[in-house]
Amino acid sequence: MKSFLTYNRTIKGFSTLLLIVIVSFSSLGQKGNKSEIFNNAILNLSQNKIEEAALTFEKLYKSDSTNMNLAYLLGQSYTRLDTNLEYAIYLLEKASTKYSPEYQRRNYQERRVSEYVYYYLLMGYSLNGNCSKTISTLNKFYSIYSFANEYYLVEGQRYHRECLKRQIPIDSNDLIVYEKEKQEHWVSTKRVTYTNKQPTYGVQIGATLEPKYTWEFNDVKNVEVYIDENGVYRYIIGKFVHPLVAERLLEVIKEAGYPDAFVVNVKDKTKFGEKVINMDYKPIDDKLVGKVFFTVQVGAFKSDTIPDDLAYLFVELDSINEVVDASWTYLTVGDFYNISEARFYLELVKDLGVKDAFVTAFNYNRKVELRQATAYLEEQVRIKEEKKAKEAKAKSTKKRR
Repeated sequence: MKSFLTYNRTIKGFSTLLLIVIVSFSSLGQKGNKSEIFNNAILNLSQNKIEEAALTFEKLYKSDSTNMNLAYLLGQSYTRLDTNLEYAIYLLEKASTKYSPEYQRRNYQERRVSEYVYYYLLMGYSLNGNCSKTISTLNKFYSIYSFANEYYLVEGQRYHRECLKRQIPIDSNDLIVYEKEKQEHWVSTKRVTYTNKQPTYGVQIGATLEPKYTWEFNDVKNVEVYIDENGVYRYIIGKFVHPLVAERLLEVIKEAGYPDAFVVNVKDKTKFGEKVINMDYKPIDDKLVGKVFFTVQVGAFKSDTIPDDLAYLFVELDSINEVVDASWTYLTVGDFYNISEARFYLELVKDLGVKDAFVTAFNYNRKVELRQATAYLEEQVRIKEEKKAKEAKAKSTKKRR
């Protein structure tokens, strides 16, 4: 009887062990099959068998909706098929939060997403008529793109333009806004020449379709602007012979708030052959120095004879200033170092009957953009606060000694 029980327990133990082994092999086989299915779907995408790929990614995403790579690949498939666009955009927007430059395309266990998530998101916006989002998405794509294939840059611009062409303004007011958005900046460039072909390394901090002044980049200096063969404006800091120097600068620039910056060869003529010198008749690196203030402009004239309506302002308003900048004479009232105070004063001036008045900014006698003036004054405040903090720290250290 005892031997029978021992035998029975042995058989049960062996059966349990066998069951564990079978389940383990089954799980490994299932994992291996999913990996193979995933790779076949990737292959179908690359061969434009998109419907087959979409069916596979639907099943994979349904089994793991927390995997952003599967969300990206399914969203890409729908977008390329021009179907389920609202859902495709939802998937791509969600997936874009997990973009990583270290993305591994053929790794089934990858949960991050490729830089191309922004390209397909742009495509989805364009096909779905969300034109207000195409330009910002395109600029984001340019800012992080590794430029492995210029095709995607050209196609991205095409999707943006085609969306705008399809967009029908609702009324005349929308049409006016649309026309204003289409205005192009005037830029002048000079061709860059090099005496040798040895690579020179710099750090690209951004790329846009519309040019920007260098002062628009916060917390960094020494920015140079180039325009490439596709009309993309690229913003570069530094020119170094040794790549390790550029890599160290890259670390500093990322710490300054540019996580998507990367090292480039500035001697690549397809991307950096034309350097931008001026924009809208001002230097691209236009700088403000000294006194900057906000004021309320009540009129301006460009001749030696003042118009009658502006002449009457001198008997209606107190404290009018005449600011001469080149051939223009600007009539202003008020002098403020805070734009909020200038806007409050503007309402008072309008209440007095000057309905066309508006807030503007000057650097001494030179009229400047409000955005530039605001950024400059904010920087001055930050510099003063940092200086005070350093002085306070130095005093504290001195007292402890």
